[in-house]
Amino acid sequence: MEGLAYLVVIIFSITLFSGPFAIALTSRRLVDFLNSRVGLLWAIVDVLRKILHIFAITVGTFLGFSLLAMAVTVSKILGTYAIVLAYIALRREYFPDFHLLANIGNKLGIRKVGPGDHGPTMKWKKNGRSSGDDGYGPGGQH
Repeated sequence: MEGLAYLVVIIFSITLFSGPFAIALTSRRLVDFLNSRVGLLWAIVDVLRKILHIFAITVGTFLGFSLLAMAVTVSKILGTYAIVLAYIALRREYFPDFHLLANIGNKLGIRKVGPGDHGPTMKWKKNGRSSGDDGYGPGGQH
């Protein structure tokens, strides 16, 4: 029984720390430092960083989904935590310009995105009509 308790503690600790570890591997300081160095050794270090990052994301996601499938509420919360942090780490490394919630909120009128924030500015109002000064209305035709 003692070995089973150790196994549960190991699984919970891996689930807790895989997401923050993967996010730390995508920090701007570390990435900029590795990209500023030239040489085979630094290229190998960068590849190892990416391998560790993918491994941490994969382990966190699989353990998160396995904990999410359990009937205990605490494990469901911990599984959701691991999945969300794995998603954040994945998006930070491989899709840094993809901001799904900002674009959806902008289209719904909840959050206004300024030019250059998360892509192009919105050219249409909530009711679907042009604002007139974007080149698509009668005043903008030539």
